[in-house]
Amino acid sequence: MSSELKAQKKQLPEQPPPSPISSLPEEIFIDIIARVPRIHHQTLSQVSRRLRSLISSPELYARRSILKRAEQCIYVAVSKDNTSYIHWFTLCNMKRVSGTDDHRLVHISSLPPMPLHGSYVSFGSNIFAMSGFHVSLIDCRSHTAQPLADMPNAVAGAVAQVINGKVYVIGGARDMMVFDIKTKVWEVKTRQDWEKGKKWLTSVAFGGKIFMRTCYDSFVYDPRGDSLERDEVLHSREWFSSCVVEDVLYYYDACGKCLRGYDPKVRSWGVVRGLERLLPEGCLRAKTVSYGCGGRMVLFLQREESIWCAEIVVERRQGGEIWGDVVWCEVVLGGNFHIMDCVPAVLL
Repeated sequence: MSSELKAQKKQLPEQPPPSPISSLPEEIFIDIIARVPRIHHQTLSQVSRRLRSLISSPELYARRSILKRAEQCIYVAVSKDNTSYIHWFTLCNMKRVSGTDDHRLVHISSLPPMPLHGSYVSFGSNIFAMSGFHVSLIDCRSHTAQPLADMPNAVAGAVAQVINGKVYVIGGARDMMVFDIKTKVWEVKTRQDWEKGKKWLTSVAFGGKIFMRTCYDSFVYDPRGDSLERDEVLHSREWFSSCVVEDVLYYYDACGKCLRGYDPKVRSWGVVRGLERLLPEGCLRAKTVSYGCGGRMVLFLQREESIWCAEIVVERRQGGEIWGDVVWCEVVLGGNFHIMDCVPAVLL
């Protein structure tokens, strides 16, 4: 070999040794990724094709199920300038370089815009989106949406909840749409005692029943006996966008600047103590959603040019009073955005 060729050979850069991670058996690789919080999955998927494939694989979700690594994620329907559509965001803790928390609403670009006044309800890792006749299923694991069978009748001014594996869509007519999640079949139920043209403002599933409100009344519907009961005490407050935490219905009263709780066992309202001066003022509207366990909820507060979010822990103390503590509270989205709905989903 000539001296010139020898010199060229010496100048060739050495190839780095293969990463020991890439040589791991797939089952060990999946076991490692299954223990990583979901918030880091998007970053991991950008590292290599293999990671991207494993993160979207059913084997990973099966392993997370065995390890009991289910996580609750909050999905928020947001409108820009009150246009005709909403876009989906998810609440994320981005973590600053210093290690402190940095909560933000992150836009999910893979999901299409959806109707502004649709009804949205979750079951497991899926969100059902309903408007008029049309129904879509959002898969929160892959952040994709696909159409489902249309509702038999169009529903307007509707509320929707899931009870015992069935989606109940109740609108401004005597017909109620009921979707069996397992069989994927719609059923129409008619109630002659329901007033036509009634516009339902809000609802919440509570103890196997649906609590719902119009401008003039609040009702409790029990699907087991197909019974409807008017609740005047519940309607004594203009409850809206509520959630249930440890058998108490909560909503944020923007006018009264307080978090209120309704106990259906004793049929009474109360104010959650201890939150004075801990939440931002100037709130235009609010949304609450239960979060995990241990008496936790997330409260979204709409201000003119920003959306705030607070994690609150509530507990009932001796004497029956409910007290709350703010774990964190910060701006999660700036700009002229409007919160239309927020939905929790359980993801593996």
